[in-house]
Amino acid sequence: MADIQKNTVATPCSAYNAMLLRWALIDDLLGGTIVMRAAGEKWLPKEPKEEVLSYDNRLNRSILFEAYGDTIDDLVSRPFSKPVSIQGDLPERLAPMVDNCDGQGTDITQYARELFETCLNRGKTHILVDYPKTTQADGKKLTLADEKKAGVRPVFVHIKPDNLIGWRTVQGTDGKPKLDQIRWKESHVEPDGVYGEKAVNTIRVYTATTWEVHTADDKGVYTLTEQGTHTYPNGIPLFTCYVNKTGFMTANPPLEGLAWLNLAHWQGYSDQKNLLRFIRFPLLFFKGLTQDELDKNVIIGPGRKYSSSNPEADAKYVEHTGAAADSGRQDLKDIEERMVMAGLDPLMTRSGNQTATSQDIDESKSQSSVQSWVRAVELVLLNAFKAACLWTGDELPEDFKVDIYNDFGISVRATRDIDALIKARQAGELSRGTFLREIKRRAVLSETVDIEQEKKDIEAEGIALGMLGRGDNE
Repeated sequence: MADIQKNTVATPCSAYNAMLLRWALIDDLLGGTIVMRAAGEKWLPKEPKEEVLSYDNRLNRSILFEAYGDTIDDLVSRPFSKPVSIQGDLPERLAPMVDNCDGQGTDITQYARELFETCLNRGKTHILVDYPKTTQADGKKLTLADEKKAGVRPVFVHIKPDNLIGWRTVQGTDGKPKLDQIRWKESHVEPDGVYGEKAVNTIRVYTATTWEVHTADDKGVYTLTEQGTHTYPNGIPLFTCYVNKTGFMTANPPLEGLAWLNLAHWQGYSDQKNLLRFIRFPLLFFKGLTQDELDKNVIIGPGRKYSSSNPEADAKYVEHTGAAADSGRQDLKDIEERMVMAGLDPLMTRSGNQTATSQDIDESKSQSSVQSWVRAVELVLLNAFKAACLWTGDELPEDFKVDIYNDFGISVRATRDIDALIKARQAGELSRGTFLREIKRRAVLSETVDIEQEKKDIEAEGIALGMLGRGDNE
């Protein structure tokens, strides 16, 4: 395809391609059973000499235990169980951004939630603080008064990592890398004829002083269709939020390990269902019958009898002992428990290398991973509002703050207790029932959770991952 040839505006940079490899599994897991089945051999390998029909039947019996998606939903729901609070007054021209920060009617709470969710699945995301074009069709520029009267103001463009395909850097005055160029892809649908529609794909390019729009034709070849200059006074107004940074503009998904465990469960569940399909039916075993007797006389069913000229002939049912099924079932339960722990870990409060005593004394300085990720979203939004002020020539008040609810997570003391409980459970020194009761006592589980019912549910369908992550603050 022309749009992925080297040295075109649509050519992804190497750092983007490296991150792209890590996103494929996560996207398919989030798509659920249908998408995982559609991926076929990519995530569920075909066995040697396995017939196509047998593989397809096995694939279509496989059901995804949506542990990764449930964990993401649970973690995202916590900080956004309450609206985002803006402390301090925005300049009059920017005040409408609280209810419509992207020009598409998205309020600050929903916008922050989308940023946070993207960060959990990608490890980072980006805000471009853009300014609408102020040049009219006749080439005349709007005056500042005209802009204010028309309500023209900056907008926050959420550029997801999937779409930011390339960037170039220069060394800043502080010795750190600074963006010199960014390229991101966009797509929208336009009417085509009386009833049809067509997708229009574009690549936008931003430098410290210029912008460009490249539009793809029907063959995927991009052509420069628009260009101009911008007046942002401080380079490229792109701000990156990291929750698992690996370098400048790069990051890894923070819950990637959980995603791979979820894949192991998908594959193990397929094996288990395939095994059960065979061992649920006993095998009729014949001994001593001639081939002619087998071909002519053997009709399996009720009210039938079999005979043979061989006095030592025999027929009996051979049934599986079930040992392999029990082993597979236990393996799935072990994976489910590991997924529970992986989903619980971001909520557990950490405090570096402090002693246990100092942790207990000053828990206010400790935070869970999720709480630190929330702080990252707050910071990137604060920087975005500062950039909006640079566009308009306004100033933020000194007390301005973006506040996202973060009074959740598990205390330092409870974290140590839970670590001990997990180790005891994994070592087989603690029953599942006791483990759940102790988790509940430490406010990880809601008081409304019925432990006895949970044990029954676990036996019936596996651990409900989202439940172990829900506390009293919900």
